[in-house]
Amino acid sequence: MNWETIKNALAKLTECFSGKMIIAGILAMATHKYSILMACFCTLLYLDILTRWIAISYAYLVEQGNEAPAFFDAVKGINSARKARKINSEEMRKRGVSKLFIYVICLLMAAACDLMSYENNVTPQIVQVVSGYLAMGEALSIIENLSDAGVKSMGRLAEILKRRGK
Repeated sequence: MNWETIKNALAKLTECFSGKMIIAGILAMATHKYSILMACFCTLLYLDILTRWIAISYAYLVEQGNEAPAFFDAVKGINSARKARKINSEEMRKRGVSKLFIYVICLLMAAACDLMSYENNVTPQIVQVVSGYLAMGEALSIIENLSDAGVKSMGRLAEILKRRGK
């Protein structure tokens, strides 16, 4: 990418900048609550992927003869686990994107149901239920990954949450 390309892109960005900002503001106001919700789900997915990598790194360190690696050793070992091809970024990225896409579909469906409920003078709560369920599933996955990474207290917490879910 050369300087001229960057300069042209910036010039196009600034064309009718105030109009673009008004449209962006209207979209932000219209989708504010749901934008925050999706940003939170993106954060949960990122944490799920990161903790999965830490768990894989932990297993790799144990495989290499380190009996009980510390948590931060597993974090530092992510790079060596990737080099050993234990972590496949492409596969994990595909799963993360497809999971996020499924979340978007579920939340859009819930938002449509809430809108219909609101129009019929019924208190809308479908988004709360769906987002709560999806968030708890991600939280449980993160806790299980941390348990797999050798954090023993997370294993106990995962068992408690699983019992409560039944």
